[in-house]
Amino acid sequence: MRQPKLILNFEFCILNSTFVAMESKILQGLNRAQYDAVVNYESPSLIIAGAGSGKTRVLTSRIAYMLEQGVKPWNILALTFTNKAASQMRERIEQMVEGAASRYIRMGTFHSVFSRILRENAERIGYTQSFTIYEPNDCKNLLKSICKELGLADDKYKPQRILSRISYAKNALITPGAYIANASFAAEDRQSQIPRFGEVYEEYCRRCKHNGAMDFDDLLLQTNILLRDCPDVLAKYQEQFQYILVDEYQDTNYAQYIIIRRLSLQHSRVCVVGDDAQSIYSFRGAKIENILSFQKDYPTAKVFKLEQNYRSTQTIVNAANSVIERNSRRMKKVCFSEGESGEKIRIVRSYTDREEGDIIAQDIREKLNGNEDSWNDVVVLYRTNNQSAVVEQSLRRHAIPYRIYKGSSFYDH
Repeated sequence: MRQPKLILNFEFCILNSTFVAMESKILQGLNRAQYDAVVNYESPSLIIAGAGSGKTRVLTSRIAYMLEQGVKPWNILALTFTNKAASQMRERIEQMVEGAASRYIRMGTFHSVFSRILRENAERIGYTQSFTIYEPNDCKNLLKSICKELGLADDKYKPQRILSRISYAKNALITPGAYIANASFAAEDRQSQIPRFGEVYEEYCRRCKHNGAMDFDDLLLQTNILLRDCPDVLAKYQEQFQYILVDEYQDTNYAQYIIIRRLSLQHSRVCVVGDDAQSIYSFRGAKIENILSFQKDYPTAKVFKLEQNYRSTQTIVNAANSVIERNSRRMKKVCFSEGESGEKIRIVRSYTDREEGDIIAQDIREKLNGNEDSWNDVVVLYRTNNQSAVVEQSLRRHAIPYRIYKGSSFYDH
């Protein structure tokens, strides 16, 4: 009675191995969750990617697979968080797909992609194609001039403070007129001792447009105005961008969210990749609600959870899970690692910052003493830049060489 079953299983194995052999090389090496996230590109997709789970590989593989399946590259819009990420993704896709197809994908940051779209349609919103993009220092200098002309106190109307508030308003799609008409904003400004902020905001926008300039936040605000007020332009880009992919979706703000919603209104083929547990940019307008409510916005969306961590030890992953599970608003996932258990995490309490620095320096010396590791195998992370001074002093006292990344050394200052 068992023999037919064995034959059937054997035949299935033969068929299954043939199927795998016929599969695209792009899909080889993907785990089950990654595979599903790559091949299901025709429906709205939410890819929840835990840290170290291979999200960049999934995103690039999905785009490469789409190209291999016949999707036209100019019908793909891929939005990344940094230009570096976009460049790396394009390079990987070029290695996966033969030919020059990847060159025609519209890929980059929100600001770089939509600045190009704005230049293509600048006259529709009262600008010229050659409009200038102001750097932050240009914006601050303009605000200084405006505040001085209005006779506003320097200690209250500091350029950086005003610019941050303008940025927050623009990313929330609040124009000067809407801001001035809002009583709650006026009350908040009075409490913050900047009661004439609305006036400054309005004059700042007027001067920028008069000078034929936009700041970085205008690149999103003006894109929304363009797509809202010019239905033919919106229809054009809806037709062109039939597949939209967004990386680090948990860090998108309201202005970015609305752009994606408008562009995907006709086809809903949106793939967003992110992790609600890694959202850290709320201070500059990022809305975690964008990723938490994705399934409400796209009811037919498929959810893929990349939970296997390839970067960290089991100990690190378990510790992270124990912290994340206490988040009040989160999408359920349980990350795991099949790597080594790794060293236990130590929490060391110090009573002064100098003692903390000395503990770090001594620990480094003890770890490197008598083994083959070198100084550049060690990294020290600190939460704020002003903490570097104490750590540097301790490293110097213990004759430990170091290099400051992404910033200046305390002693350089």
